[in-house]
Amino acid sequence: MRKTRIIFVVPRFSVGGAEKLLVHSLRALDREVYEPTLVTIFAEQKDSCADQVSIDRCFHFRSTWDIPAFFRLYVFIRREKFDVVVTHLFVANLLARMAAIFAGIPIIVSYEHNIYPNKKRWQIFIDRMLAKRTSKIIADSEAAKIFTAKQESIPFEKFETIYIPPLFDERPRRPAGELRKELGISADALVVLCVSRLVIDKGHRHLIEAAPGILAKHPQAYILIGGWGPLKESLEAKVVALGVSERVRLLGRVDGQELLALADVYVDPSISTDLPVGIMEAMREKKAIVATSVGDIPTFIKDGETGRLVPPADDKALSEAIVQLLGDPKLRARLGEAAGESVRDFSLPAYMNKFDSLIRELRTT
Repeated sequence: MRKTRIIFVVPRFSVGGAEKLLVHSLRALDREVYEPTLVTIFAEQKDSCADQVSIDRCFHFRSTWDIPAFFRLYVFIRREKFDVVVTHLFVANLLARMAAIFAGIPIIVSYEHNIYPNKKRWQIFIDRMLAKRTSKIIADSEAAKIFTAKQESIPFEKFETIYIPPLFDERPRRPAGELRKELGISADALVVLCVSRLVIDKGHRHLIEAAPGILAKHPQAYILIGGWGPLKESLEAKVVALGVSERVRLLGRVDGQELLALADVYVDPSISTDLPVGIMEAMREKKAIVATSVGDIPTFIKDGETGRLVPPADDKALSEAIVQLLGDPKLRARLGEAAGESVRDFSLPAYMNKFDSLIRELRTT
């Protein structure tokens, strides 16, 4: 049988869980079965992960409604006669699905990577209309599936939930001791780590607001925040205003896998999310975790069993949970071991098997 010609479309490779998943999925895709093509809508910006993939073509849209660029995308998809079109994130879900529908592509798959309560009415309407001609919508979690289906009036049967796995690769990492030296952190200092995009939904402000309470109990601890995004300057200003800049560091774009080696406690303070990649990675590495009870996080983080769970936007509860774990190494070890065991069966090969089974099923129906 000939290979399945499959095209993956993403707006651009900024730093985020969706882009990271695509990078790892492309590496793991069975080249004996699939002939993949990767295209982007917009030109890359700095601080992206585009250097980790080979982009076959960028259409250099000047805006979402760049009609000439859309026509080029449509012509490309129609000319190449792809068997499957797979889209990630709203702009690609919008433009590439429209182009694929016009081009008569038989199988169209889109991803819903998060919970988006702030979608505009026109965005919801277009998503609802495009879903009618979409073969399947892959959700990273049940929370994303349920929220999207209800918000956009899309039948549940249109969705397939495939939980995103820990996403590690085999690139060599620097030893933890070298990282500590580079960051000026002593070998015995406790480290609280958070890695995610610097956007409102991720709740970094609440971790920073919790910092004075944490440092009052553990003055030698460090709180490291890795990630890049539009809130960088305002969060840095908040750190300075609270007088904790010596112990709270915003590191920018980082290698989360590398930094996990330093973490005594991993924190996800999100106020709205589905299931962050960082949590799955921290669980796989047997880290003690403090996270908020939003999205599908409670499916994996059971309070007192596989981590500590606190209400979203509750600075006091967040601070107290982190303080408890920093002060109890035996509890950290117990929760970390249980977390690692609970995600043992979630892996990239298992994820790709489910993706492959879905595409095979769609091709035979």
